Amino acid sequence: MRHHLPRSVVVLGGAALAALLSISSCSTEQPAAPTTCCDQPKIPAGIPAFTVIRDEVSGPTDGQDVKIHVALKQKTKRDDIYPALQFLYRYAMTRGTFEPTTFLGAFYNTEGDAQTGGNPVAKIWREHGDKGPKCENAIRLEFPEEVQKSFAYSLNRAEPEDLEDTCRLNEKKKTVHVDDKFTHKPTMQTDEAHKAVEVTYPYLESGKDEYVKSLTFNSAMTYWAEFLTAMFSKAPELQQVTYTGVLDDQPVLKITTTRQEFDQHLSNVQETIASYAAITFAKLGLHKTDDKGAMKDQEQQKTKTYKAALSFLPKERVMISPKLTMAAPGGKSGKAGKAGKGK
Repeated sequence: MRHHLPRSVVVLGGAALAALLSISSCSTEQPAAPTTCCDQPKIPAGIPAFTVIRDEVSGPTDGQDVKIHVALKQKTKRDDIYPALQFLYRYAMTRGTFEPTTFLGAFYNTEGDAQTGGNPVAKIWREHGDKGPKCENAIRLEFPEEVQKSFAYSLNRAEPEDLEDTCRLNEKKKTVHVDDKFTHKPTMQTDEAHKAVEVTYPYLESGKDEYVKSLTFNSAMTYWAEFLTAMFSKAPELQQVTYTGVLDDQPVLKITTTRQEFDQHLSNVQETIASYAAITFAKLGLHKTDDKGAMKDQEQQKTKTYKAALSFLPKERVMISPKLTMAAPGGKSGKAGKAGKGK
């Protein structure tokens, strides 16, 4: 005699089996991605986007301490971070009825860094009693930005840092330069792959858009030495500089120098010349020479120093035009081609 289970039992068994299968299936699924912890401000166009990872608030409503940790959504250049810093500050100051008593906004490259609280790439903060925020920016300049700022510095066009406005809240005043409309201007080409630059520098009359009537070897080399020092000292990634001095639209000086050569042999050229100038000045004070003799002595020392500097460079990377003159013993003019190197 066959025995049949009640229909209700069979149905129950099927439901139980389905539940078991469902549980088994769920166990193999990936956990859902973590959701953002906090309110996300609507970031206007033109400001680097970020995600709020931690929004820490403590204290009473009218005296809160606020710390907001955010992760940037894209690679951000050093100068571009300031609008994001300013936006986060305004957001934190205006989102409640009362401004926070203290505030810290920290920016990180990744959500993981923002979650663990590592070293931020930039931050903005205001302590209790401060009239406004302060900022720190640890984002490194990219190579083209780095050498462009160094180039501006070498031409005395660098914008000075305002230590009272580290967050760049104040509108910058446009600086007008006397040579803004000149036809002849210094130019620079950047080779990012080789971390190198090529600079062309026209030798002009002071304040005029015209070439100097004559140019000495020492004068041409002084510009080269000053420029080389400024570029290598202000651009840590820079590995090579090619400097071309131009007179009457023709190259009269072209020198290529690597960082290693500069560090080992050329970094003290200006210091050597300045030291000798101090000795000459002391001789004048002791009446051991007159102005004419001191000038002659100093110019000859400059020529000797520059020639020694060039001797450390391969001949094929140095071109000195014979059009350049230099002081020679006896006060006569000699040709720069006699400096030992030229094409």
